Amino acid sequence: MSSEAKFTGVKIPMRRLGRYEQPLGIDSDDHEIWYRRGEALANLGRNEEALICFDKAVKLAPKNQAAWTFRGVVLIHLKRYEEALTSCDKALEIAPEDKEAWMFRGAALHGLGRYKQAYASYDKVLGIKKTSLWQRLIQKVGNW
Repeated sequence: MSSEAKFTGVKIPMRRLGRYEQPLGIDSDDHEIWYRRGEALANLGRNEEALICFDKAVKLAPKNQAAWTFRGVVLIHLKRYEEALTSCDKALEIAPEDKEAWMFRGAALHGLGRYKQAYASYDKVLGIKKTSLWQRLIQKVGNW
């Protein structure tokens, strides 16, 4: 295995996991530690363990949009698409313009075979707005 792991697009040296690998007390109420540990474990492909950490993080800090988003990512990797969709929707309730949450929402919908809805989520990431044929015609006439 390489000395780096990759999950969220950012390479993390394996040695950085050490701090988060230490046993956490059952009463640990630092949501940031749970989030960071989950991220490190996910980067290593240890998705079941990462999910436990993200579950703790969102329980301790229910407004932590990033934890909801990456909880969704881990669930996608575990092919638990319905739960992933719920997590991404929760992240979007907190931060409606978050492009990562929209992207992973699309991936969850794609996994569920709901392609039209998935593409609508991807369009949000790209900033594409749907326009009707009538609206496009008016735009063309206006630019003529």
